[in-house]
Amino acid sequence: MKKYIAVLLLVLILAAGAGYYVYLNKGTLTSSPFRKDLPFGSVSNALVDEENNLYVIDNSKKSIVKLNSSGNVIYTVSTNDTGGEIYHFNELAADKQGNLYTVKTTLDSYGLTVRSEQIIRLTPEGQQDQAFFRKDYSESERKRYRIGSLKSLKVQGDVLSFFVDDFNETILYQAAAGSTEPRAVFTAKLPEGKYLAGVAGTTVGQIYVSARSGEIYRMQEGGRYELIYPLPGIDRSYRNFPEKLNLDRKGRLLYIDYYGETISRIDPANPYIVEALLTKETAKQQGMEISSDVMPTIALGADDSLLEVHEGMILHQSPDGTIIGKITGGTYSTEAMGHKWFVWALAVVGLLLFAFAVKLLYFNIMNRRISLMLKQIIVFVPVIVASMVLLSYFIYTNFSQKLEDETIHELSLLARNGRNLIDGDKLEKMSSPLEYMSSDYKSFRQKMDSVFEGSDESGNRGFYKALYKYEDGVIYRIIEDADDVNMFNPFPQTEKNQEVVKQGKIATDQWQDETGFWIYALGPIYNSSGKIVGLFETSKNMEGILQHRRELLRNIIQNIAVITLILLCIFMLMTYLMLSSIRKLRSSAIAISQGNWDTVVDIRTRDEVSDLGDSFNMMAEHIRGYIAKVTRVSEAYYRFVPQQFLKYLDKDSILEVRLGDQVEQEMSILIVNIRSFYLLSKKLTPEENFNFINSFLNRFGPYVRNHDGLINKYAGAGFMALFPNAVEQALLSCIGMRKELDLYNVHRAHSGYRPIDIGIGLHKGPLRLGIIGEEQRLEGNVISDDVNLANELERLTEPLGASILVSDFIIQSLSDRSIFQYRSLGLIRVEGKEEPLQVFDVYHGESDTARALKEKTKALFEQAVVLYQVGRFYDAREAFVQVIKINRQDKAAKLYFYLCDEYFQNGTTEEWNGTLSVS
Repeated sequence: MKKYIAVLLLVLILAAGAGYYVYLNKGTLTSSPFRKDLPFGSVSNALVDEENNLYVIDNSKKSIVKLNSSGNVIYTVSTNDTGGEIYHFNELAADKQGNLYTVKTTLDSYGLTVRSEQIIRLTPEGQQDQAFFRKDYSESERKRYRIGSLKSLKVQGDVLSFFVDDFNETILYQAAAGSTEPRAVFTAKLPEGKYLAGVAGTTVGQIYVSARSGEIYRMQEGGRYELIYPLPGIDRSYRNFPEKLNLDRKGRLLYIDYYGETISRIDPANPYIVEALLTKETAKQQGMEISSDVMPTIALGADDSLLEVHEGMILHQSPDGTIIGKITGGTYSTEAMGHKWFVWALAVVGLLLFAFAVKLLYFNIMNRRISLMLKQIIVFVPVIVASMVLLSYFIYTNFSQKLEDETIHELSLLARNGRNLIDGDKLEKMSSPLEYMSSDYKSFRQKMDSVFEGSDESGNRGFYKALYKYEDGVIYRIIEDADDVNMFNPFPQTEKNQEVVKQGKIATDQWQDETGFWIYALGPIYNSSGKIVGLFETSKNMEGILQHRRELLRNIIQNIAVITLILLCIFMLMTYLMLSSIRKLRSSAIAISQGNWDTVVDIRTRDEVSDLGDSFNMMAEHIRGYIAKVTRVSEAYYRFVPQQFLKYLDKDSILEVRLGDQVEQEMSILIVNIRSFYLLSKKLTPEENFNFINSFLNRFGPYVRNHDGLINKYAGAGFMALFPNAVEQALLSCIGMRKELDLYNVHRAHSGYRPIDIGIGLHKGPLRLGIIGEEQRLEGNVISDDVNLANELERLTEPLGASILVSDFIIQSLSDRSIFQYRSLGLIRVEGKEEPLQVFDVYHGESDTARALKEKTKALFEQAVVLYQVGRFYDAREAFVQVIKINRQDKAAKLYFYLCDEYFQNGTTEEWNGTLSVS
């Protein structure tokens, strides 16, 4: 369980990391990873710097895109609208270091009134690093619609220049590129009654200002001005309004003439010649239309090439008017595509990790179990919520539709009232932008504004009003709530406005732009003879209604959340009360499963659950009796088949054992036998024999278990034990039994019995433990040739005068031989084995006297054994004589002495190989 929880936490951490990275790059997910191009949407401005990088204000002024000279996307910067404000980018300028300057405009939530402006700088990588010259517009100031007062942002050399429009005058500010403290260097005041429309140029004497009445003035030192356009005799009328004024490096002016549907250029040095760089016919050939609705602006490149912005594309022209090509978007570089794929892949990996976490939680941690309370919540709460949401949806949609219908009705009434507000005869007399701010213009504006006086207080914000003139089948803009719209700008024909001008109907419709969703109404304006001479439009940004809808939706969601929470609490309380008795049963069942057999459940609800509790107690009582019986049987089984034996076979219970189960493992094999047992047993009765054997095993058996061994078999006067762990444990068991022998003989002596002696053989090797027998009789057994070697070692203990004999495999396996006392007895031939066996006498557990004598003669004895093995029998005999003189009870030394004497006198056989033969 802990492992799965750790894995779950790791998966959740990885999923959270992936999700956080994807969240930081969430903009990447807006386009398919298979799409390599970035098409332009609604372009409003463009700029080409000296490195031929293209900067585009796109997405209805919501984003800036930078493309390099190859058309690859370098970066995209977007604004994030808040609940009460809308942000736009206006103006573009770039310095030699690749920094971009732009004006960030803040509008109200309807996208109508400008609240503030600020110049910001973006690094070549698209990071904002500076913001300066913030201009806020208070409620007491004259309102500015759609665009603010900061105009004509330019960088020339290392100087940043821009103008601040104060309606009838404009102020030039300049600052070193990178500086955040621009200063006013020039003020240009327009003639009396003229109002600023556009401005171009940054050098005094080369600053040109266009007025809303259609003129272009050159501003001179001392506030003087000079009319440049239109001059008397020029082939242009005041309706040929110069818009989007630009100044190239040669001092020529370029502008858009929406009335004449041309992009024109004039040289102030020869203003009577007006060049047409792009005509209506040429534009159509390029799939373009010179209209303020689809061509919002023009811009000049660093080489004076012309950029004509048109909806979703940019037409690039050389200074002489030659078409260079169209730019419809950018392409992502290989690195950008790699990053896009990485973000998408990480998003998929995050989802897969989350799915895996859910799977891990449900299948591995919860084990496919869901609580009853959770099941009730999963079933009932969604049903209740869905029902409430469905009901709320009908209420919400009906209310929204009613609100929308009321708005359309209100706008229709206002549009119909336009004929009463506007004097059609006076409107018909207006003929050019020269009428801007005339007495009739001001009267129309005042009457239009009066309709919506107090609208802010009444909550009817977001109204937009416009007055159009209808003349010779063409609709012209006259007055609008937008500072970037000039008089007698042709308005495109639509099905709705044609209904008004031809049938005199009140037309309503809706549209959507970057400022929001709009509903509008158009009404005809008649002159005194009943002829339709204009249109009055009232529209409303539905953001206000959408705010009411959102507020209503928030209230509905809050109510649903509260009611759901209350229902959830009620469900949880009822379920908790209902499940309290079941939890008692579950706790009792868990207690019994954990071995607490005395558990009794106490339920007093006097219902079906109470009956279940009584039945549970009866069942528990039967289980206790059955388990007690099974425990006794198991304990009895383990006396016959050691539990360690089952463990080696990888069995949990005797019930799992099957005939033929076996396993191979390397172990230490210990054989213990009572010497001369059969002679002793003849003197005892059968009962005394059993009592003696059981007494012996009772004293010596624990030494096996205490050292992690198991007694595999009892064999008459002894037993065989196995030790799966370190050989030290087996050897310590042998030493412990040898020491216990002395104590046991003392006890026997006190009881009037003769002492006994034991022999212990210890060997290590591979063996097979398994189950042998037949269907009705099974027995655990060990099959190994090394068992015979252990038996042989035990048999040799008596003739060699040793208590414990071990093989060389035991000694070699010791991690620290110095803690044990032993001596080498040399190579001994063992029956059934061709190769002799290196045997050691472990005297660590013998009596103090015997151990001291063997320790004293150990070096001499082992030296004599080596002399014997190399055939130096005389020297070996003399050495063994010295051992025997010290320890007259050393049977091994005596045996070697007799053999040395015989081999010295009579010689050895041909088969002798330095081994000791013990019969």
